[in-house]
Amino acid sequence: MRVATLAAYLPGLLAANAFCAEGPSSFAYGITIRTDGGEALYRLELPRAVYRGAVRRDLGDLRVFNRAGEVVPHAFRPRATTEVQKREQVTLPFFPLYGEDAKQLDGLSLRVERRPSGTIIKLDERSGKQPSKKLLAYLVDATALRDPVRALELEVKSSAAYSANVSVEASDDLSSWRTVAAQAPLLSLQHEGAKLEQGRIEFASRKPKYLRISWTGMPAGAELGALRGEPGDARIDVARQWETVAGRPVADKIGDYAFDTQGVFPADRVRFELPQANTVAQIQLFSRVRSDTPWRSVSRGTAYRLRRDGAEVSNPDMAIGENADRYWLLKADQKGGGLGAGEPKLLLGWIPNEIVWVARGEPPFTLAYGSRDAKPSAYSIESLVPGYSRDADLDAKVASTEPAASVKSVGADAPTVLGGQRALEERIDVKRWTLWAALVLGVAFLGWMAWRLLKQMDKSRGSSGPQDTSPR
Repeated sequence: MRVATLAAYLPGLLAANAFCAEGPSSFAYGITIRTDGGEALYRLELPRAVYRGAVRRDLGDLRVFNRAGEVVPHAFRPRATTEVQKREQVTLPFFPLYGEDAKQLDGLSLRVERRPSGTIIKLDERSGKQPSKKLLAYLVDATALRDPVRALELEVKSSAAYSANVSVEASDDLSSWRTVAAQAPLLSLQHEGAKLEQGRIEFASRKPKYLRISWTGMPAGAELGALRGEPGDARIDVARQWETVAGRPVADKIGDYAFDTQGVFPADRVRFELPQANTVAQIQLFSRVRSDTPWRSVSRGTAYRLRRDGAEVSNPDMAIGENADRYWLLKADQKGGGLGAGEPKLLLGWIPNEIVWVARGEPPFTLAYGSRDAKPSAYSIESLVPGYSRDADLDAKVASTEPAASVKSVGADAPTVLGGQRALEERIDVKRWTLWAALVLGVAFLGWMAWRLLKQMDKSRGSSGPQDTSPR
């Protein structure tokens, strides 16, 4: 019974020891975080050193500790790969069109002389009659626009208040016109010191060569003083950080070059520095998580480095799916001599993660990372930040990192060593071996019980002796 009791309790005791609370020393490295004020939420763009020292590609071996060494909740903010860039308004040249009434707009013959600046010089009337000075519309030269416009900003000169309606037409040949905004309100009103103005006309984004603006309800003497076109917002790629890795030739494989990033950088852009100018080669790119796993294809294309007019031109960056593999392989087609003499360099472009955490406990906080045993513990951003929206600004104060004060470090700009190499080594899976030990011990105990029972049964038969069955 004592053996059975021990077999029952041993797994629980060992498992409890294996799953003790994490502390900073459970992780290889740490970075001190500087926080100003007593805010509830802080955020930090992860330093490059985190990607060099983390073990897991999903950064599941990352924690935030307070001064008491307690883990505080954290989440990763989704990364934006593009950002919206506001374009500046463009001043547009315009020319008044005169006539007797609005119907004459279709009777105006536009004789256009062009200069390199694109300015319209002269307007004629088909009838040949001297036009009156009644303002009918404005003709706008939009040929200098480089981007489509989505709105016009009208600055009207008028001594009186007005509430008018504006129509905007577009054309590419000054002959066929299509309406892009009809009877849009144009206001400049004042009452008891209050002022209401509306001079912006919106429409679907477009890039016409010419625009025609006409209005109704304007007071006498009102005229257009200035006109600005508002281009639509541009979506541009977020600036990447770049990690440069030197390549080395693969033994016995001409044209193959291996790269070890020594980190888990979440790359989505790739470029190469070829060793010689005037090189063009077809390439294939592969990657893998560990040095003992098969290669998987990432991309293929043409790499070149050409000298032209005293300047060098290289192939554009290769866009790839996010890839945090450590090991990369470049295969260059040997037609035309491959890449020539020398070794190429691999440049990985990546967008750093931003971590958000709850400032529970006393500062300073420590960003710890690098553990072979740690499992992911991050919250979803929606759970950590109630009401979170990707389109809204995050209500979390920006924190910064402090340089390591300890002399025990792993590089010139590296963080403080906490658990060091011990945290990075693969440990014995105590839980698994405990369960196996309990199973073997249980089977051995059952075998011993069966053997003992059989032995007792044999002894019982021997002590009873043979039965006398003869007649008396």
